[in-house]
Amino acid sequence: MKYFKILMVSIFLAVIGVAPTSGWTIEACREKPALDDNLSWQKVVQYAQKNLSLTGQLLVKSDGFAYLKVDDAYIHDLFPMLGLEKDGFNKPPYFRSKEAPGAHISVFYKDEHIKAAEVGQYFRFELKQIVIVKADKDTSYAVLQVVSPELERLREKYGLSPKLHGHEYHISLGKKTYRCGKKHIKESSETNRH
Repeated sequence: MKYFKILMVSIFLAVIGVAPTSGWTIEACREKPALDDNLSWQKVVQYAQKNLSLTGQLLVKSDGFAYLKVDDAYIHDLFPMLGLEKDGFNKPPYFRSKEAPGAHISVFYKDEHIKAAEVGQYFRFELKQIVIVKADKDTSYAVLQVVSPELERLREKYGLSPKLHGHEYHISLGKKTYRCGKKHIKESSETNRH
């Protein structure tokens, strides 16, 4: 075991020694621990439970993306309560245009090509917990996970899995973009082309 640890440290040091030096560092791209005070975040969930609607209307964008439209207060009220701005999170960009969904729960992705007869109907959901999920190396989201047997049955009615890509239904409350990953890749690509 001792030799295994020495080997792992040696490999780590070797990797650091050959890491690119264009301003990108391992530390700069590492997810800092969110101020994940589960107790205070649970209070945010309790606040939402008491003060916000637990139903949403099924709507569809022109591209076929179907979602449950929920009260925008899920983002506008809850995001500031989480205290994530100091960790680099911002409100998600769901209010940029008239067709932007605002606060929502995704139900059918456009590539699933579902034309649900239930558009306009209301569906219920229950609040579960707030978590940070890493969508990819450049993006993390603070999401409020929800449970909705009604939405699961709706997806199954159209021959789909009960959940989208096996993920929990959720309302995105905040988004964080890591500048180092894409910036570094772009700089490296441009450097290699010249």
